[in-house]
Amino acid sequence: MRRSVSLALLAAIFALSGAMISPAEAAAGPCRPGQGANLRGKDFTKGAALPYSLRCADLTKAKLGGVELIQKDLTGAILRGADLRQADLTQATLKYADLRGADLSEADLGQMHADHADLRGAILVDVEAGQAEFPHADLTGAKLTRAVLTQVNFVNAKLVDADLNESRPGQLKGRKADFTRAKLHEAKMGQSDLGHAVFKDADLREAVFDQAELDGASFVGALVDDASFTQADDADMTGARGTPKGVGGLPFTVPTPTEA
Repeated sequence: MRRSVSLALLAAIFALSGAMISPAEAAAGPCRPGQGANLRGKDFTKGAALPYSLRCADLTKAKLGGVELIQKDLTGAILRGADLRQADLTQATLKYADLRGADLSEADLGQMHADHADLRGAILVDVEAGQAEFPHADLTGAKLTRAVLTQVNFVNAKLVDADLNESRPGQLKGRKADFTRAKLHEAKMGQSDLGHAVFKDADLREAVFDQAELDGASFVGALVDDASFTQADDADMTGARGTPKGVGGLPFTVPTPTEA
């Protein structure tokens, strides 16, 4: 009796918060990827109706370009190599989803939830992703060129070798995020929380870190020519390469040039 009451209460809480979930789902948590509908390679761009439930659906290489997926639950879905160009994923849920190699160019990802999602090699060029959630997600090698990433959550996310050139990730939540070898040329990182983030060997030329929180962040080997750190808190440039701006009085070491 006590168990049934607690599950009912939990379901009621989710209902009040606006998320519909059954007591069974509340107890089970994320489903196993692939246990849903088999929609591999299906073309939804010509008016084909989407199933009511896309939770854990297999949408490998599916064609979803321009398709409206607002508030859709794609938890655990497999979208490897899927075409999601210009799709509308506003407030969609893609927790634990597999988006490896998917093309989301120019898609609307505003307030999307992609916690623990696998986006290795995904293409997110020119996306609008304001307030999107990517905590613990893997974006290794992802292309986010010119992406609008205002107030995006990258806490504990992996962005190794990611391309964020000319992106706009202002007021980012990126504590403990790994930007090793990431391309952040001209990226706007102002007012972001990047405590203990790793920028090892990253390209930060002309990037803007003004008023960012950088306690414990590592810039070893990072290229920081003309990067701006005006009023950035706890910025430590030890081991960085090049000449940044706005780092008066901060630890900074210009390495001795070595022959290739």
